[in-house]
Amino acid sequence: MSEIEKKFARGGAELTLELFDKLQASTNKDNILLSPLSIQTAMALAFAGAKGATADEIASAMKFVSKCPKEVAESFHTVLAKYQDSALVKIANKVYVQEGNAIKPEYATVTKEKYHAAAETVDFAKSEAAAQNINAWVENKTAGKITDLVSADSLGPDTRLVLLNALHFKGEWQEKFDEEDTREDDFWLNEEESVQVKFMFRQSNFRYGYIREFECEALELPYKDSDLSMFVLLPDKRDGLKDLAEKLKTVNLLDLDQKLHDADDMIVRFPKFKIEYSIELSDVLKELGIVNAFGQTADFGSILELPQGIKISKVLHKTCIEVNEEGSEAAAATAVVAVGYCMPMQCCANHGFFYFIWNKKDILFAGVFANPQSLQ
Repeated sequence: MSEIEKKFARGGAELTLELFDKLQASTNKDNILLSPLSIQTAMALAFAGAKGATADEIASAMKFVSKCPKEVAESFHTVLAKYQDSALVKIANKVYVQEGNAIKPEYATVTKEKYHAAAETVDFAKSEAAAQNINAWVENKTAGKITDLVSADSLGPDTRLVLLNALHFKGEWQEKFDEEDTREDDFWLNEEESVQVKFMFRQSNFRYGYIREFECEALELPYKDSDLSMFVLLPDKRDGLKDLAEKLKTVNLLDLDQKLHDADDMIVRFPKFKIEYSIELSDVLKELGIVNAFGQTADFGSILELPQGIKISKVLHKTCIEVNEEGSEAAAATAVVAVGYCMPMQCCANHGFFYFIWNKKDILFAGVFANPQSLQ
């Protein structure tokens, strides 16, 4: 693994725990499912056209390899190339642009060559048709798993851009669980409450470790014909997620792999489940430090040939996963919706001017400011 790949991976791991923290994943009673890579990639398409503080905030919050657009683009290009021929992972990017608006050549080049994101024009004013067009692309790229990512209400005459990432994963376990061994048993919600859940069963060789300082077990469930696996952290206590989340803040997730060792003839009981999750991420991203991009100080001046500015209005994220005896299938999509706004009017009094103090009737004072040097 190259240095840029290591930095990219560690950044993604750091972002994952920060997103969990902002979403209060350890204390929330609901299931949460995110694709940090999908979120990062969609925001990278925005970063590629951002400038100044807007760009810096995105790079810092998304844990990019640097604040240099060329280096960031190269890092994503490396990741996309790694999965280009993968049988398990499919990644696709797209740029939808309002009809009549031209993309700047430099932005078109970098998004196409480095992010493999083709551009397509659409009339966002016809919001129903535009949403159908976008959702059809997402559904196609996620093997039908992610539907209705963008609603017609999220688009309109002021929409200028929708930046999209779609990600699909389907992998078989290296060793499948036998369906005949699946049984219902208690899944504990806390120390006292439980619900019945179907548990899969397998007795085989696994990579496993007990991490004493975090008071948790770690387990790897590898996928067939791949370097991909599911990595599981199970706290000792039935209500131990909150404590574990606090302890994880002191480490990068990637370093925990070193805590695992080969465990022969081990029994694993793992729940069979299916989850769908969706969230609008604007508030979370603002908490992570991306502020300028959502306001009238946003500077995405490198994207469109427009007399007006654009700002992000929504970041829509939708995911799903199914885990069963055969393996896992998961999909995610992220849409960054950008709208146009009138640039703030500016008045810079950088030469001689008249000034008056009045009540719009009686002029109390009148002056001319023409020479600051005379004040010294």
